[in-house]
Amino acid sequence: MALDGIYTHYLIKELNTSLKQARLESIIGDGLFFTFQLYKQKERSFLTFNLNASFSSVYLSTKPFSKGDSTNFITSLKKHLEGGILNEISQYMSDRVFIFDFTVYDFILGPISRQVIFEAMGRHANLFLLENNKIIDSYKRMFVIDGRHLIPHATFEYFKTDKLDASTYTYDPLLTPKDISNKYLGISLRLAKYLSESGKHPYEIPLDPTYSIKENKSYFFNIFDSDVSKHPTLSDALNKRIIERKDEKQGLYTFIKNHFKKLEKKLLALQHQKESAIYSLEDKEKGDFIYQSGYDLKASLPFIGSIALDETKSLSANAQNFYKSYQKAKRSIDFIDIEIKKIESEIEDFNYYQNELTYASVGELKEFKEILLPYGYLKQSFKRQNRETKHKIKVLTLKDENATYYIGKNALQNAHLIKEVGLKTDFWFHLKDAPGSHVLVRTSKLDEPIIRKAAMIAAYYSTYKDSSSIPINYTLFKNVSRIGGRPASFVKIKDEKTIYIDIDHNLIDSWIKNA
Repeated sequence: MALDGIYTHYLIKELNTSLKQARLESIIGDGLFFTFQLYKQKERSFLTFNLNASFSSVYLSTKPFSKGDSTNFITSLKKHLEGGILNEISQYMSDRVFIFDFTVYDFILGPISRQVIFEAMGRHANLFLLENNKIIDSYKRMFVIDGRHLIPHATFEYFKTDKLDASTYTYDPLLTPKDISNKYLGISLRLAKYLSESGKHPYEIPLDPTYSIKENKSYFFNIFDSDVSKHPTLSDALNKRIIERKDEKQGLYTFIKNHFKKLEKKLLALQHQKESAIYSLEDKEKGDFIYQSGYDLKASLPFIGSIALDETKSLSANAQNFYKSYQKAKRSIDFIDIEIKKIESEIEDFNYYQNELTYASVGELKEFKEILLPYGYLKQSFKRQNRETKHKIKVLTLKDENATYYIGKNALQNAHLIKEVGLKTDFWFHLKDAPGSHVLVRTSKLDEPIIRKAAMIAAYYSTYKDSSSIPINYTLFKNVSRIGGRPASFVKIKDEKTIYIDIDHNLIDSWIKNA
């Protein structure tokens, strides 16, 4: 089963036993896998981070990868961590978050504390490098207007939650497994069912590393019904899993990540230009000061007060140069502000693309290539391919007796819903104030069961998929309009209502299976 917070707790205890005070020798990356080679007491260990959505975890592996990637993120990890000492591994509350505390020694600055934080959260799995709680770099980057920023130099924030820490768990026979999972952080639904039936405390269950052959999953004790194998360590059980290493989305993720870097570089350059222009606004006062000084304006001086002048020119010429500099700066600020807004808007667009890609099916990847074409993704080869076969946009459609649900999972599909599918009498559902799918509902009567089903679908195909009490906005489709110059994922709405929904994954799976 997937890694949960209690599994994380036991895994951290095991890793600390082997790796505490080990020296980090080297770092190797291979797609969604990262291996830290560590040395302690004449023994070499290989700590593997797996960011694969279905297998996100960290464990001790028997050997490193035969070859490594050469990416900017790998280079950043090597630069800031190699040679450092792993002091301790800890957990954030009872969440699926590993905190690796390193001390790295600098020849000039001396010992520096840095952290690697691994969020083992399925599709949202991510690896961060921090110093003084500021992000140096991260595997996945995200810039949002409201919420936590996952970009270099931003202050790191953990996922916010209103759940209780699992250490405070108390058996309550009136709570259902779903109630337990929703109340306590780090307790999966499957573990909650076991706790509800057994009456045990999650931290009092004896450690018994187990791998399910049929399910291709492991856990810290035998919670499976099918054939299993027992293992001496949790890492050994995790190593047993058969992992599909190929990720057909990787090329798209890499392109988006590299484009983020280009945008951030442009944004930083514009911000520097704006600072320089703001400084140049003071030149008007310098010009005024020259004319008010009482000096002969035809004379040449190296200084007037603290103002440095070009002594090859007259005071009047110097003053005019200051005025020209002021006017240029004034015009530049307006232009720079417009360009900054464009870059920030594009960063927000790519934040949506990155999140939409996480829940895209393999069949929808061609649409993503088409979305990214204007930004230079495989431009020539895709154009040649596009001449041969015209792409037909398909959206996931679910039907029941009372309604039809159309689900737009990317900008192209959303544009198709808005232009070709939507009727004024349809209803529109979307995650409130964050990236997610557009869900269009066609029904003769919008009742509570339809609202809850549509809201659950919108929540499922969103960045809040692993949360609870997810806010979903809904309104008549006639109240939805596109924002000019932006991808179809961005819309304006009015007269909306909000419902807070929890996801029943088994129910969602059955709907999709029968689609």
